[in-house]
Amino acid sequence: MSLREFVGDRDKNLITDKVSPDYELPALISKDESKPIVFENIEGYPDCKVVSNIVSSRELLAEALGTEKEGIIQRISSSLDNQMECREAEPKFRKICEKPDIKEEIPVPIFYKNKERRYFASAMVVAKDPETGTHNVSFHRLMLQEKNRLVMRLVKRHLHSIYERTDGPLEVAIIMGVDPAVEVAAATSFSPEMDELELANAYMEGGLEVSEVKGLKVPSDSEIVMFARILEEKAEEGPFVDLSDTWDKTRQQPKVVVDELWMRDEPYIRILLPGKGEHKNLMGVPQEPRIYKIVENTVPTVKNVVLTQGGCSWLHGVVQIKKRNEGDPKNAGMAALAAHPSMKKVTIVDEDIDPADSEEVEWATATRMQPDKDIIFIERAKGSSLDPSQDYENRLMTKWIVDATVPFEGKDKGEFERAELPGQDLDLDDYR
Repeated sequence: MSLREFVGDRDKNLITDKVSPDYELPALISKDESKPIVFENIEGYPDCKVVSNIVSSRELLAEALGTEKEGIIQRISSSLDNQMECREAEPKFRKICEKPDIKEEIPVPIFYKNKERRYFASAMVVAKDPETGTHNVSFHRLMLQEKNRLVMRLVKRHLHSIYERTDGPLEVAIIMGVDPAVEVAAATSFSPEMDELELANAYMEGGLEVSEVKGLKVPSDSEIVMFARILEEKAEEGPFVDLSDTWDKTRQQPKVVVDELWMRDEPYIRILLPGKGEHKNLMGVPQEPRIYKIVENTVPTVKNVVLTQGGCSWLHGVVQIKKRNEGDPKNAGMAALAAHPSMKKVTIVDEDIDPADSEEVEWATATRMQPDKDIIFIERAKGSSLDPSQDYENRLMTKWIVDATVPFEGKDKGEFERAELPGQDLDLDDYR
């Protein structure tokens, strides 16, 4: 399924009035993240549509993976174990120009005021590992420098390893506008041997077709493909609004030169709003199966793991368990912190609490937890650079585990159960 087919089948916000790509477009994207939004009239780009918020909630992300929100971890885990080779097909995109003036062809928004940087936040980079032949697909933000020149935030993962092992510029394809299952695959961290296209194909149950162009495989129905080179030369990148909704620092990062721009006719431009729901889901949700697996080795009765959006989908998490004894919550909490070192706080809840529902988690914390008994502090631990409250001089922070489960000792378990209100199957419309 293509991006345009995915959006076309769903309830969405459709904006037909003319919208500026700078400030106005991001502001409107942020107004309603409950469903996809399509802009049909972008100022300065009469042939383009803009699409956003396609995985801005857990429900939408689960839909992209063909499951329910409670089954996301199992869906990702099973697909990791059963990757599928992709079928090859003719590309639906065509060559537009060489050495493009990118901003003339594609809207590159200014999202936030003050710093006024133009960014692609939805860009995925495709590269071929020279040793294994595996295709790596991964998200990397790209700051527009001028015309066909960008600066890439190159995090030290598989693409960085390929870059380090390449003599001279690294040839890559930069893609935008694909089935959201491809985006989830590109955001999933696993072993360097994993081919993210084959993982995406497993999510799509064999429905992903790829085209080999210039020696690189890319989804055949990609809306935008830029063939580019990552240079050894570096430039200042940033600042960028990251998961924490705060400005990330500037760094010296590799320059990128775009040699060719390929697009579909009347392309759907995929825009991801930094720091908001989609950004957080794509960063956080693919980490949850790894945390789950490590917690499961310690507490086999773990039921679910969620990195919460209120906790930037990175710094705070909730682990749901079937509690067998008083030690389980603390063991689960320590395992979760070890599994995701960037996490600062983990809350442990019982089976009757939805870990993705912030009100239920807060209710459990309010009614089942006493701070002097049920909070553990772990001092002087290394955490995430995204946390602006940490001790930056030493890069250390205090982490904490909150046991919000029903206590076994000295209490009647019935005291902690929600009162059931009868008649929940009644429908107000029947009484109107």
